[in-house]
Parts: sequence; structure tokens; C-alpha cells
Amino acid sequence: MRKFFFLSPVLLLLLGFTSGNIADDKLKSLLLQFNASEEAAKSDIFYAVSGPSYSIPNVKTLKNISVEDRISTVQLMGENIKKYLASKEFIEKYDRYREDKKPKVPEAPKYTAQLKDEHRDNLNKSIAEMEKNKTQFPKGQQEMFDDMIKELKKQLKEIDDPSKTLYTPEMDSYLKQSHEMQMNEYTKSVAAWENTYPKNNPNPMIKNWINAFLKTSDGINFDAKTTEIKNGKIKFIDPEYERKDSQWKLYFRAGKETVTAARTFAQVWLGELE
Repeated sequence: MRKFFFLSPVLLLLLGFTSGNIADDKLKSLLLQFNASEEAAKSDIFYAVSGPSYSIPNVKTLKNISVEDRISTVQLMGENIKKYLASKEFIEKYDRYREDKKPKVPEAPKYTAQLKDEHRDNLNKSIAEMEKNKTQFPKGQQEMFDDMIKELKKQLKEIDDPSKTLYTPEMDSYLKQSHEMQMNEYTKSVAAWENTYPKNNPNPMIKNWINAFLKTSDGINFDAKTTEIKNGKIKFIDPEYERKDSQWKLYFRAGKETVTAARTFAQVWLGELE
């Protein structure tokens, strides 16, 4: 499974620095601390936004950063992520992704004339193959081939028999109606696709990403009590918290200051996208 390094639209801690030149020694140090590269960051950012997907970088490393530095880093990285998501590079990548998400046009149906021709060709090929193969067997065993060839030739005649064939005008009518229904659904799907993925405008996708983070990170009780089970593994004392999903628990481990800073930045960012 692919490993993500995300906490929020702004807390791509130390992975989202997309400037071509990192002039800040502190940022250089932090990037090294999290073993991050710019290209990997760009790829993972896009993967997260389009998901949307979220995870958290090494929480132990995260907790080793002072609260003040943690908050300022969230803000600084958030600004760099915003800058990248508004860049020409990102928008071009988004447009390629958008085209990949476009609904596929339903294939035109094969009507009875074409289906009959294909069926006739297949039967003729089967007859020819059996007539060739039967010569390779002793005469006493060729009779079974003759019976099969006779049955195939019977089917061949029935293709054009209106009382026995499946290839009727009614079948063409059904195929046409079915294709029309598929095209109607396709038209609706394209309209929904254009609304969800407008050309040159990844903002709806970004907003969906931010909203998903704000929803899942809302109301976390950072005062919840835990106890260590073994080998550093912890368990929530309250069964309600222990039943929470892994995402909730990762946010809890990241800490109140970090998540609060991320949520504040995300809310402001979301307002700018409205």
C-alpha cells in the first residue's frame, strides 16, 4: 500500500515545500529530518488532493519539534502548498487527471445485419476447421465430425430463417433503445464531470479535500486518557475513543496545537476559494 505523508491540506509537514530554491536553513533541516524530496512532495500532494487522502508524517519526529516551530511550520508550509496548487505545473497535471476521469462514450451497438455476418463467418470457419480435422482420424471415427458439421450447417441456414433466427427487427429496436439510454446516462455523467472537474480550475477538488479534513478533524478530544499496553503501543481508556478510526487516532497523536493550526489555515484557505 502506498505510504502517505499527509495530515491536512496545510499539514503536509515538510513534504510540501515546492519552491525551486530552499533558502531557509531551518526548512532545509526539517526536510532532511523528514527525509523528503521536492518531486516526491509534488507527487504525493497531487495524490492526496485528488483522493482525497490523508495521513501523518512520522509523529515522533513531529512531536520533537517545539510547539512554536510546529505552528509556524504549518503556516509556512501551507502557504507553499497553496502556491503550488495554483501553479501552472499543478493545473496542467490536474487537466490531464481531469481527462482521465472523463466518462467514456458508450460503444455504438452492433445491429442484426452485422451480428448475422459475424455469426455466419464464425460458423463457416468452424465447419471448415472440422472438415479439415476429420480427415486426420480413421474413417470409423469421422462420423461424429459429420454429425457436428451437419448441426453447424443447420444453424447456418437458420440465421436467415425469420421464424428461427434471433436477428429480428425487434432485436434492432431493443439494441437502439438500449444505446439511447446509455447515451442519456453518458450525457448526465459528462455534465457531472464538468461540474466536478472544471477545465483549468482545480479549486472544487481542492475544496473537497479541505472540507474532508475539516470534517474528520473536528471535535477531537485531545485530553482523552490513554494507557500503554506493550512496546510503546497505547490504548484509549474510554472504549468510545478506542473504537475511533485510525485517522482520528493519528490526528490525536499529532497533537492539539498542530491540528488547530492546520484547521485555522484550512478554514481561511477555504474562504478564499469560495
